[in-house]
Amino acid sequence: MKLHQLRILLAVAQHGSIHEASRGLHISQPALSKAIAELERELGVTLLSRSVRGVSLTAYGTALVKRASVVEQELRHALEDIEAIRGHAEAELNIGFTAVASSGPLPDAMAALRTRFPNVALRGFEQRSQQIQEGLREGRLDLGLISTNSGPGTSSFQWEPLFSVPMRLAVRPGHPLRRTRRLRSLLDADWLVLDPLDDPGSPLASLMRLHRLEMPRRVVQSGSNLLGLQLATKTDLISMWSEFVFASALGPLRTIPGSLEVLPMEDELPDFNVYLVYRSADLMTHVCAEFCKEIRHFAQRYRHR
Repeated sequence: MKLHQLRILLAVAQHGSIHEASRGLHISQPALSKAIAELERELGVTLLSRSVRGVSLTAYGTALVKRASVVEQELRHALEDIEAIRGHAEAELNIGFTAVASSGPLPDAMAALRTRFPNVALRGFEQRSQQIQEGLREGRLDLGLISTNSGPGTSSFQWEPLFSVPMRLAVRPGHPLRRTRRLRSLLDADWLVLDPLDDPGSPLASLMRLHRLEMPRRVVQSGSNLLGLQLATKTDLISMWSEFVFASALGPLRTIPGSLEVLPMEDELPDFNVYLVYRSADLMTHVCAEFCKEIRHFAQRYRHR
């Protein structure tokens, strides 16, 4: 099994077409097909299923592509480390983060890293916890910042606790329910949800589970935090946010103070713990390890809020 064969297989899997993969790799279709055939012969299995609509991975192909993606990522990391040692660092750093983890120390850590490593291609992706873990497993992400109130997840990764953040319920100023103190009295109101309704780890699902209540039935769902904030400030939707959203100096509402009011709840709201999640500290690139130092540094100010 050769590296160029794995790269060809990854390209075919990405494009779903021999023709498009050959164009993307700048090699001829016969050469590409020959490399796949040699790999199949060596493994003794069929990796691709061919039809008039293109090609798709067999179960064998899917298994190999999953591992090959990690291999390619680690080779890229090795080259980046060599370039960093030579002083020519132009590395990549791909970070997945949940909505709750998107405020707090993350923007400061990213800004600090950009100052130190201006040539690094720094990319952040807001995703659900399971998507982040899948990205780490397949090598598409280098790090994850995952918020949860149920403790660390799978032992396949390292889960390093960074800080804890309280959650708050909020409404627009003048909302008829703005003085409500009990959660049960809000269940028939209109709610804003930022996570899939079937996500048991979402803040709203965790809150309802804590108090043994059913999920609200009148729900507007938004996959965008920015759109969610606009809806929360301009409609009668009840919304749930981390305390960072309301921080006057750091939160996203700092330019529009007074646009949301925190409800004075007597019922307990769950705190969410934010973890730095990675596969192995030993496999981190230099830039990745330096980002971890930055996020740990900036997280200190949030640990005793």
